[in-house]
Amino acid sequence: MSQITKIKENKGKEQDRVWVYIDDEYCTSIRHRTWVGMDLHVGSEISCEELKERENLFWNHSYGEEAWKKEKVRLEHVTAWFKINFPSFIVDVSGFGADSNQMIPEHPEEKGTPDLTILSKEGKKLLMVEVTGTEQRRGKDYWIRPDKIEYIQKHADVDIWIALHYADQNEIIWIKPSLNKEYFYEEKNIRNAIEYYVIFNDDSEEVKSEVEFKRHLMSMIENCDDAI
Repeated sequence: MSQITKIKENKGKEQDRVWVYIDDEYCTSIRHRTWVGMDLHVGSEISCEELKERENLFWNHSYGEEAWKKEKVRLEHVTAWFKINFPSFIVDVSGFGADSNQMIPEHPEEKGTPDLTILSKEGKKLLMVEVTGTEQRRGKDYWIRPDKIEYIQKHADVDIWIALHYADQNEIIWIKPSLNKEYFYEEKNIRNAIEYYVIFNDDSEEVKSEVEFKRHLMSMIENCDDAI
């Protein structure tokens, strides 16, 4: 069985990566923030192909199928919110794997693609919603992955919102990231690995109340001809 024979931290331009050698041959470099959660060391038995797969799908395996099921509950809750408050809207589940309970062993074509597309009763695209959240709110802050914000900023021609759902409080926090603001992320330890998050709180201008979000939707209905 192949095994790791050398581990080297890159001190050059890619100093956030770890170089791994298997059977005395260089295999691949691993993100340091995921490497710390892999529980691998010199002598660990693993093939180069298996190591690359673990790196590529690290978060998929880390969260597992149960997390995907909880994500579907969040999607159903946000979808129900639209059907109750704006019954004429059509809610299309459009995100990568958003309509599945199964872990998908691959990545979407573009990271951060929103989960829901909201259409008018005539079928005109109004806005998109990225659904995220956790079982419990961590302190008083709201954590959003940078790739979700990057997607929104790269698609400035689309009206995209983030719906953050907490299961224990059964509430939705609506967030509208700025298209021009440079956001900085913080490192958080998640499941023994390092994940990046942009941090918001109730004082952040990007955090909108349910009333404000409803007003925005009403304005879109009134000006449907200008919708995206």
